[in-house]
Amino acid sequence: MGSEPLITIGITCFREGDWLLECWESVLAQTDDRWEAVLVMDGGADERTREIFTALDHPKLRKYAFTENVGPYPARNKAFELTDTPYHFYLDGDDQLVPESVALMLEAFTRHPDAGFVYGDYEVFGIDNSHLWKWPVDPLPEEIPDKRPPGACVYVKAVWQQLGGFCLHFARGAGDCDFHLTLAESEIRGYHCGRVYYRYRENSEGVSRSRKKQLVMAELRELMVRRHPRIFADRNRRIRFLSYSYKIAACANYWSGDIRAATKWARKAIYYGSWSQRYLWAIMLAAYLPVSLEHRSRQYWQKKIDSKKLNSHTSTKGI
Repeated sequence: MGSEPLITIGITCFREGDWLLECWESVLAQTDDRWEAVLVMDGGADERTREIFTALDHPKLRKYAFTENVGPYPARNKAFELTDTPYHFYLDGDDQLVPESVALMLEAFTRHPDAGFVYGDYEVFGIDNSHLWKWPVDPLPEEIPDKRPPGACVYVKAVWQQLGGFCLHFARGAGDCDFHLTLAESEIRGYHCGRVYYRYRENSEGVSRSRKKQLVMAELRELMVRRHPRIFADRNRRIRFLSYSYKIAACANYWSGDIRAATKWARKAIYYGSWSQRYLWAIMLAAYLPVSLEHRSRQYWQKKIDSKKLNSHTSTKGI
């Protein structure tokens, strides 16, 4: 196909190194060439990522480099700002497209001209064996907090402009979750393309970032609740959304050694209905235990967690 570009693939990079080359190669492998690309590098990138950023050159590629570290969502906003096509596909520099990504997305927009965004399932690869992560095909608006589509969708640029882009309160995490709540409040519809549309890489750096986000997950979700009163007017929906984040934040802070913060979030989780979770009571008790006993308690729960990991898989995507 040889016509005007319709999708801008907005790649953001920071410390991906050679994975950025693999990402770019997946763009070049598209079966539909109605694309152009923007590569945005955040400030503070490592040497190898800077080398690749400088070396990449293509008639369809434009580049922008921040001098200071601004975080992933301001970098994505910049990629949207540099977009001249009707649609924008944001892509992390360590992830990859499948060969049919552009074709699938454009076909979906043709089938659904009212779409504000299009998404699909994705393939997870990297740390563990490759597997598929399936997303809801047609979530109801009231289900969005719990069953929202993934962040890395193809968005109509005019919709992104209309909604003001990713909120800078979430510059370093959860910006896509907040944006999808804004989409739902604005009654802007998204459609599932019916297939796998990109590949998400799990790696140790991503796991580390995910753990850092878990420390502040409760604070971020409390802010989202305040920002989206229509979505969270229903008390049960609000409690579900917050109680999950309180449990995650309680555990994350406990394992990081911040017992005070862990106790705060555990108390809130219990108040919001998680009173039957024994580990939350253990976290509460840890604040009053001598150091030696607290250490024993931590070992006990670590063994419980390790035993569960043998039979389960935890995604690091989203917040």
